[in-house]
Amino acid sequence: MSNILLSSRAFINKNITRSFINLLGNVDFEADQIVIIVNSVKKGKNHPKMIELQRTVQALGFKNVILFDVLVDNPIILENAKAVILNGGYEFLLLDNLKKAGIIDFLQKLAVKGKPFYGISAGAIVLGPDLDLYDELYPEDNINNDIDMTSINATGFRIYPHYDAHLKLDGHLQETISNFEEKTGKSITRLTNEQGILIRNDEGILIGPDK
Repeated sequence: MSNILLSSRAFINKNITRSFINLLGNVDFEADQIVIIVNSVKKGKNHPKMIELQRTVQALGFKNVILFDVLVDNPIILENAKAVILNGGYEFLLLDNLKKAGIIDFLQKLAVKGKPFYGISAGAIVLGPDLDLYDELYPEDNINNDIDMTSINATGFRIYPHYDAHLKLDGHLQETISNFEEKTGKSITRLTNEQGILIRNDEGILIGPDK
């Protein structure tokens, strides 16, 4: 049973923030641990963006918000978490570090059991089945020349975040993604910067910006 929220940007509007809270069910703001995986950036826990995200979650009322480095910290922390947040950055670097830590299967099992996951940007991508689209679009980002593009596969949704912003920079993006879909038979969910998708048992509900 999947219990997953994906978005382009973290807590960008009230609808996405509300969906995250609802994802958790009954909440004990004093005791429940929210764990943020931060290994997608070189500075790890000391990166200003990671600290900013931690403070954002704390501002929602959660007292125990933990920054987690998969290459250093004990995975038992993830098992005990009320929810796990995979933050953004570079999707290839994030996937590489998860594989180095040997916790891909572990994360997938947690998701299958219903552990709430919130994937943001690269985190949203890596929660899906694979990075095949990104290996085709941005091969220069695959700095370790990985061949196996398999990711966590916590959901069957393949996400392209920031679609509206990237389309302005690349007028051929829509055509390129459509060609990939036609060639591979793999559907890509395009999310704007203001959108998210709530997934329960692989049934997705698109979340738009506040009206």
